[in-house]
Amino acid sequence: MKTKGILVILLVAMCGVVFWPQVVQGKLVTIEIEAVVDDVSDPHNLLGGTVEVSDTITGWYTYDTSTADSNPLENYAAYWYYSPPCAISLAVGGLDFTTNPNDVNYRIAISNGYQSRDTYSLRSINNLPLPNGTLVEDIYWLLEDSTEAAVSTDALSTSPPVLDDWQFNRLLISGPSRGESFSILAHVTAAIPEPLTLLLLGLGTMFSRKRK
Repeated sequence: MKTKGILVILLVAMCGVVFWPQVVQGKLVTIEIEAVVDDVSDPHNLLGGTVEVSDTITGWYTYDTSTADSNPLENYAAYWYYSPPCAISLAVGGLDFTTNPNDVNYRIAISNGYQSRDTYSLRSINNLPLPNGTLVEDIYWLLEDSTEAAVSTDALSTSPPVLDDWQFNRLLISGPSRGESFSILAHVTAAIPEPLTLLLLGLGTMFSRKRK
């Protein structure tokens, strides 16, 4: 019975390889993150009092590792995305802060020793409004390390950044830069590959080795 169960699991996994070839090839990667809210500024009550200090933010971001670097600078890379499924999606206090799937404008930037520091950042510029119509202008996560030991390359990886390697860790969600606005400041406490991504990447590596 155990053997039969294992065969069923392998069959399901192999079907995943067939129907999600991009993930298996290491192109599409989804990272799940958690963060803790450090500060909330909402003088106009645009968030309805639903987000408070110490609340947990959960969500994910998806990117394509085959995307080319669009920045000509040495040791500083910018990877831009303009279509789904590449996006950022976060939730806290019953509210969703998500890249607009119809107008994706989302970037991952990595620097390796550029201007005497390592950095890793995500930024989603075009995002869906909140249910009350409030605009979400920016979803921005920045990691910095002045020791230049956090990364060894500015290339995209299938693995998330190791949070303990970074000295500065700040997540910002904010409203319009003019007029009535809001801001949520937080720090990311966990960043791990989504289970399906892990499974398919592992299977892709296994089958690749077998072909060799």
